Amino acid sequence: MNYRVFQYPLPAPPELADLNAWLASRRVVSVQHHVVTQPGGAMLVFVVQSVAGDGDRDPGAGAGRARVDYRKVLDAETFARFCRLRESRKAIGAELAVPVYTLFTNEQLAAMARVHPASLAAWKEIGGLGPGRLETHGERLLAALESTAEPLSAS
Repeated sequence: MNYRVFQYPLPAPPELADLNAWLASRRVVSVQHHVVTQPGGAMLVFVVQSVAGDGDRDPGAGAGRARVDYRKVLDAETFARFCRLRESRKAIGAELAVPVYTLFTNEQLAAMARVHPASLAAWKEIGGLGPGRLETHGERLLAALESTAEPLSAS
């Protein structure tokens, strides 16, 4: 772990540009802030802990993968199934209070949408879909695909 200290005399500059730029370029573990009083005046001090060797990260790069526009990659019917799966994943995530990507990734949902007719047995062949997640959430996702509702719009 690496530590970096940023100090600003009070009143601190409103933007703290150097701190924000540094934070955006690293994977930050923790940030602590302290007000330190000394004879010369008060200081605002930030102590930042970051992952070692992470100084060259491009803040806009994400995880190194390009974003996929599934509207362009999938045909209209498959994209409609993908949207239903995504809406169901969103509802499950909200109920469990977990980020949706921890349930299934968009890539996994797209692979699931491509399988037609959909079944748990067929979905087990998709990479990264363990039996636990399919047993826990698979029936609900299948029900979302079997609904006769109009295709959901992409959101």
